[in-house]
Amino acid sequence: MKNPHARLTLCASAVLSLMATAHAQTPDAPATLERIQITGSSIKRLAGETALPVSVIKSEELEARGHTELKDLVLEMPQSLSLGTNSGAAGPMLNLRGLGPMRTLTLLNGRRMANEPLQDQYVSVNVIPRMALDRAETLRDGASSIYGSDAIGGVQNFWTYNSFKGARVKVEWNQPEHAGGGETKAVGAIVGAGDLSADGWNAYLSLDHQRKSALFKIDRPELYDYSVLSAMGLGLLPDNKNPSPIANFGFATGANSNYNPAFVTGCAAPYSLPTLGAGSVATPATYSNAGCYRNPNYYDAVTDGSEITNVFGKLSWKINNDHSLALEGLHSRFNVQKYRGMQVPGGTAPATTYNMPATSRFYPGKGITPAVKVVGSNTGANSPAMFIDASKTPGTVTDLNMNNRTIYFVWGPAELGSAYRNDEQTNDRLVLSAEGTVAGFDYRVGLNYGRSLRDTRAGAGYILYSKAQEGFTKGILNPFGLQDEAGLEYLRSIEASDYSYRVNRAFNRSVDLTLTRSLMDLAGGPLMLAVTGEVRRDSAKVEAAPLDYVAKNANGSYAIDAFGNVSKHDLVGETPTGVARDLGRNIKSAVIEVDAPVTRRLSFNAAVRSDTYSDLKTTTVNPKLSARYQALDELVLRASANTGFRAPSIMDIQNPTPEVRTQMMDDPVLCPSATPTITNTGNPVNGFTRDQVCNQTMSYWTKSPDNSFLKPEKSKGWTLGLALEPTKGLLMTADYWGIRLTDMLGAVAIAEVQQQPAKYATNIIRKADGTIDYIIASQANRGDTSIRGLDLSMMYRVATPIGQASFMLDGTYYESYRFSAEKNGEVLSNVGIITNDARYGGAGVNSGLAGMPQINPRWKHTASVGLRNGPWSGLVSVRYNTALTDITPRAGSTVNRVSPYSQYGASLAYSGFKGLKLSLAVNNITNATPPITANSLYVGYITSMADVLGRAYKVTADYSF
Repeated sequence: MKNPHARLTLCASAVLSLMATAHAQTPDAPATLERIQITGSSIKRLAGETALPVSVIKSEELEARGHTELKDLVLEMPQSLSLGTNSGAAGPMLNLRGLGPMRTLTLLNGRRMANEPLQDQYVSVNVIPRMALDRAETLRDGASSIYGSDAIGGVQNFWTYNSFKGARVKVEWNQPEHAGGGETKAVGAIVGAGDLSADGWNAYLSLDHQRKSALFKIDRPELYDYSVLSAMGLGLLPDNKNPSPIANFGFATGANSNYNPAFVTGCAAPYSLPTLGAGSVATPATYSNAGCYRNPNYYDAVTDGSEITNVFGKLSWKINNDHSLALEGLHSRFNVQKYRGMQVPGGTAPATTYNMPATSRFYPGKGITPAVKVVGSNTGANSPAMFIDASKTPGTVTDLNMNNRTIYFVWGPAELGSAYRNDEQTNDRLVLSAEGTVAGFDYRVGLNYGRSLRDTRAGAGYILYSKAQEGFTKGILNPFGLQDEAGLEYLRSIEASDYSYRVNRAFNRSVDLTLTRSLMDLAGGPLMLAVTGEVRRDSAKVEAAPLDYVAKNANGSYAIDAFGNVSKHDLVGETPTGVARDLGRNIKSAVIEVDAPVTRRLSFNAAVRSDTYSDLKTTTVNPKLSARYQALDELVLRASANTGFRAPSIMDIQNPTPEVRTQMMDDPVLCPSATPTITNTGNPVNGFTRDQVCNQTMSYWTKSPDNSFLKPEKSKGWTLGLALEPTKGLLMTADYWGIRLTDMLGAVAIAEVQQQPAKYATNIIRKADGTIDYIIASQANRGDTSIRGLDLSMMYRVATPIGQASFMLDGTYYESYRFSAEKNGEVLSNVGIITNDARYGGAGVNSGLAGMPQINPRWKHTASVGLRNGPWSGLVSVRYNTALTDITPRAGSTVNRVSPYSQYGASLAYSGFKGLKLSLAVNNITNATPPITANSLYVGYITSMADVLGRAYKVTADYSF
């Protein structure tokens, strides 16, 4: 009788091996089809037999697409969406279905890793060993019934080689065509010995190292030139004066930016530039915001620098035909050089301004620093208007009467460049596993130990406030121009280089056991049962804030408040953070799974999992049912339904101290603005000055201590799909899916407070003088989300007269993406749009991760055409997303549509030399720029979802011996 499984199963297996190389030293491909563990099930099966939508991509194809790191896979995967303008240093993360990386479970060889320790919610793909990577499997369906928490959006499972014999060395160089940063260099090696079949053992070790340089806005002037952008109808206004390395000054701490001695001479480009202010283009024109402003193109990085090192090893021992052991270890270290721009004193500094006495040699009007020209009454006790020119500021022009008054200013250094912090993370894992057969059961057992460390350090560009103030007082530092030799030497001496100010650790210890066996024979095959048990201990360790630069109170105690926050310290730009605390919880889990091939055409799979969390004092139970029906030899129908959950992380619940962040903003009450989310656009109310309440560095809490009231999120999901093979070599799939989440964890976004200050008045904590002390924006179970969409894929392999050709398409269409920011709140739609409405940001699925609302294109796909002929192979690929509608463009803008975006790549490889494979790839062939937007969240271009490097060339040499 003809096996109806065979045709589609063989095609699916061909997909698994697509683009695989044929080097003798690479992992041996099985001569016959074998049953393997597929992501989403505990029961081994042939690749084509699963009822679940699983995508598989081989490491060779990733290289053929020109990928330089796994971040490229994250960006182009249709099922993974951009995190808006998330520019954090946690590294790139999967965001399946746009539900946030904390709802995508990332596995290595089917087991969990220690989470990134600061948020304790996700794993960065930077820690995956590329040289040992065999394939990446993406389960595009909820999987809490098998894997537990965090798998609401799906599972990304990275599989390393089962065994490796021989040696490979690979070097890569990726160079953008445009001058500037963004260059990537990488080297990797893998070596292995032993043959599991012949020798009964195998051992291999891999190493990969990559370094990428930062790219600054000034390196892409064509994207950030204001004169070009302002002509595009985007509603951009001139910058207002702001804290600058060429300081604006005044005669009071609350009025510290009225004048600038260098304004008439150009403000010392490129560090600082002159501006007439946004009011200069209004009717009537005003010039109160004229002065110098720091050049964002000089200080702001588009992409940060990074360095990644991964070491992975595996030792496998085949004891006999029934039992085998394996030991695998991973050490991963990556550092993100996170550029933070020019740093100025904030609320936790000894003061928010610097001051200068009249005795300084740099005091304006005393020789080195020129006097400021003003108009109007100039008594030496008042503050007349700064002179610009006769038409803009008419009146009698005189030199500003300084009257030896102390002056106040907000300043940051020019010569030290953009301050950056080194966010160094390590992730270590050790797994001892065994599998085999005993007493009629197949078993798999594993001992898993993982740990991660995040050490955040002030890398360079950060200075000490007290020392800088001393330099101004003694006339060593010049706030109104570039430093002389003595000033530069002094500036470098007060730099806090490589100072560690925040350390977090996370740990994952687990024991798991899976038993499977056949219960009976059904018409379609054996009825299989799998039972899994797991005991896991998740823990975290928060290190105490270092006290080196923490101020002391009058009684000799350190300036740390009752919540554990450092309230006064000397480090400008970052705050030492942490209260020494060990956190932990125990999780006990049990899974039962049954696979029932009722007939040779119809099979069912059912699973149920229970999880008990010690700190939640609750047990969750989540079932899943899936079905597979082979209607024709060429057609398979499949469906699934599941429930899921996500437990609040340890840091969500047991966080020992508030998580404090800062942002430049206007006080939404005391400096109101028509565009409150855009800093320095408001005007102070009576009784307050601009320098008190406008364009100030504000602190806000994204986590509060003791959030034991939080409860798990819940989800329901389903899929309906088909797989069709109308002709040999052609496989097409379609899966219609939906997910509904309730009790979603979210925070009040800062933008919500800015836009609705009356509603969130109790969240704004004020000082005795009425100015903002801090804003509470911590988490709660806030709202609901409902998403529906369609996944489409096509894979075709065919022999042609010029070689073996392959065609691939993988795309996702979002039918709807609806959510409410709070319980029983207004239901909003977030698909195919871009907006700065705060309700689409922090209250949504990426609360605490993405600084701005997530972008969900209606359609997104990747496609490729490949050809292999003897030693030659080539691939042309494209990633594409549809246009967006801007529902909140800038006032005055004529642009409310964001164009579709396409990025093409091509690669050519030659393996005709013995053991050597050479390849050349060109990324972004057409040199496409990111799409233009008039949304105030961006300065012209949407850089979060498109390539800013421009055309880049990647050269790879891969030698096997």
